[in-house]
Amino acid sequence: MVRERLTEIRRFITAVVAPHAVLQPKGRWSKHLDTQLGSVECTLDVIADGTDV
Repeated sequence: MVRERLTEIRRFITAVVAPHAVLQPKGRWSKHLDTQLGSVECTLDVIADGTDV
């Protein structure tokens, strides 16, 4: 379940966030969203690694 959510977050970042960040690389929204989603991605990755044991 965690791996699926991690994959969804990564796909969202790739499909939605990245193109917007390219259009406005210095925009506050792009930086904030990138930081927040990166945090979520890292957290899910740590949880997923713990459930693989």
